[in-house]
Amino acid sequence: MPQIWEQGRPTRRQLIFDLACAAAFTVLIGLLYSTTGDAQMVAVVVLLGGALAVRRVSLPTMILLGLAAAAMQFAHPEWTLQLAVADVAYAALFFMLGAHRRLAVRRFGLVAAGVGCSALLLWMATLAGIGGSTKEHVFAAVAVTAMAALVCVGGWVGGYLRLQRRRSIQAELDRVEQRRLAESYEHELQRSRVAADMHDIVAHSWAVVAAQADGARYALQANPDATERALEVIAETARSTIADLRTILAELRDKDAEHSTPGYEQHDRLLHRMRLTGMVIHDRRTGEPPTSSLIALTAYRLLSESLTNALKHGDLQQPVRVDQDWTDGYRLRVRNVIGIPGDGTGQGIVGMMERASIAGGHLESHRVGDEWFVDAVIPDPQRSGVADAPNPKESATT
Repeated sequence: MPQIWEQGRPTRRQLIFDLACAAAFTVLIGLLYSTTGDAQMVAVVVLLGGALAVRRVSLPTMILLGLAAAAMQFAHPEWTLQLAVADVAYAALFFMLGAHRRLAVRRFGLVAAGVGCSALLLWMATLAGIGGSTKEHVFAAVAVTAMAALVCVGGWVGGYLRLQRRRSIQAELDRVEQRRLAESYEHELQRSRVAADMHDIVAHSWAVVAAQADGARYALQANPDATERALEVIAETARSTIADLRTILAELRDKDAEHSTPGYEQHDRLLHRMRLTGMVIHDRRTGEPPTSSLIALTAYRLLSESLTNALKHGDLQQPVRVDQDWTDGYRLRVRNVIGIPGDGTGQGIVGMMERASIAGGHLESHRVGDEWFVDAVIPDPQRSGVADAPNPKESATT
């Protein structure tokens, strides 16, 4: 997912802002402390101004400049209250540490704030040259340390809260992007399903119609009964195709529209229709079909496309052997003798492979000698973990 707050090179606007703030801090606070006549106090201001200027460019340089300024202040405990205005710059430095994406940097900032405040408390309580009683010493040490903690820890907490807010916004953007990608994927998947359904319906229906029309033309004079049967098959196929196309269009218009799934009993109707074209089919079935609607739909689609390919490209003088095994899931074997090579695009085989893959299985289709083999294996959904339900975008072939 795209990250909208990458901690890489700062933008030109950010650099100008940091330089302007650093320059204003150095000039204004530096002029304020220059009146004291102590050049080292001005040096502390310059170090803090430099840290502010490079806080987005180089984190190590910012840390080194900040530590150098802190070391000079510890070396001169008499500056503790005088440099209170300049110490506000530490809040911006710790803000950068608390807002950093790396956990190690954030931990370093929090530890540095804790160690610095603890050292300041110890320093003020034991070594600071503040006059007055012990009670006044302790009160002054606690007050100064509290202000330092407010500046350092407060700055770190502010940066950390900013980081968490940005992460929350980024997470929401990621969720929106994921939904967009999911919808785009579903849209493309729907297009693929519709294309596969249209191919199955049109290829199968028109192959049957073409075969019956040729047969009717040849038998028109010699065998009127055969011609009548061929016309009946053509009419039935046309009506079935129209119903299937209506189903697809209804599902495209309304994703919640009811859909039907071909059952196992329609295998017999499919085989009967293909036999009416003149195809000799030796059908052998083993086992009891499971109740899975996913297997029922996939099995019907694979069988229909396999027989359609055999009708279009096979030698109809030779039988087509169909073996269906329901013992464990579904296994389909179709073998036919190859006739005159056709001009197919291979989309049917690709579609069968995709259907088998969606159901958690696989399909192989290849030539061996003068025969064409189709071998598909679809596992039982309850054992393979595939959802046991047809996709609502699938249309039925009745």
